[in-house]
Amino acid sequence: MKKTLCLLATAATLTMPQALAVTQKLKIDLNAQHSKGDQTFHLKRMLNGKFGKGIIEGHKLQKVVLQAKSKKGNADANLAIGYSETAPEVIPGTVEQFDSDLSGFHAITLSAPLRAQQEAAPWKVHLKGNIKVDSIKAVTKLEPSYPYSKVDALSFKMVNSFKVDKIIGDTKKINVGKDFKAVQLTAKGSVSITSVKVKFADGQVVFLDELEGKVKGPTSFKFNKELAKEVKFLEISAVSTNLFGSRGELQVSIAEKKGAQTQPTRPTRPTRPTRPARVR
Repeated sequence: MKKTLCLLATAATLTMPQALAVTQKLKIDLNAQHSKGDQTFHLKRMLNGKFGKGIIEGHKLQKVVLQAKSKKGNADANLAIGYSETAPEVIPGTVEQFDSDLSGFHAITLSAPLRAQQEAAPWKVHLKGNIKVDSIKAVTKLEPSYPYSKVDALSFKMVNSFKVDKIIGDTKKINVGKDFKAVQLTAKGSVSITSVKVKFADGQVVFLDELEGKVKGPTSFKFNKELAKEVKFLEISAVSTNLFGSRGELQVSIAEKKGAQTQPTRPTRPTRPTRPARVR
């Protein structure tokens, strides 16, 4: 009985959907860097060095994806966050493909340990064996500390509406002003969001995973606190999921900060009366 309950609990845990969040995909090109024996990548230090300090502030590491290959197929890599480590993942490869710096690389995914992450804990990738690493990509997630979908007090205005392809899908870039506050997506017909990319004015790029999936009603995201900075543009990708009939239509609306829509103007000065010309 205990064994059955344990198995049911494990299955329930595995099938529970993961909490969605705001994610970053930070890639560092290593240009087929050669590693022999044991080597450690200090990931936080590398990310801060390439993208600037603060790029991962408040973020947790979700996974790391290596583009790598080994000389004889017997090398491995694993991920450590603080004192928690993952099991080693084998890095494939052959002697014939190892010499090339342009091809033969494999995607090795190292998911973060399930144990809770401490904010100050180091992120490390351990390599063992004769390996070439072409790139390393860190996927980080931020869970906003505010109710990002609560937009009752905001007023939205539609800025774009477009038909969405059924198979390939469509992507639209939405430029926004410095007073941009929130985005809201609605659909006519059956439309599924595949990606919402946000480019901030300071160069940072995040993805709003919260908005992905089928649009069942008005779906909104408000920028506040950790994300309260100027947005340059949104890039929204979607696909129409109608099996028959016409394509679905996606409508994009935005809200601005209160008081931003109408700027007060100075009253015009009254014109002085002109004197009548003297009659000579």
